[in-house]
Amino acid sequence: MDDLRVPIGTFFAIVGVILIAMSGAHSPLTEAPVNLYAGLSMLVFGAVMLWLAYRGSRTGVPGSK
Repeated sequence: MDDLRVPIGTFFAIVGVILIAMSGAHSPLTEAPVNLYAGLSMLVFGAVMLWLAYRGSRTGVPGSK
């Protein structure tokens, strides 16, 4: 069984990069760069998930044979 953290991390990293790229488009509703903040947090979360999946694949899953 594959690790579920890989597709979760990939999805959040891709969406985070898209939001960061779209943060240049100025929204007339707010002064704060909401897309940038959301994109950065999603990118960090995706990177953490991918790092945990990589670390888990190197150490093995506890209890598996």
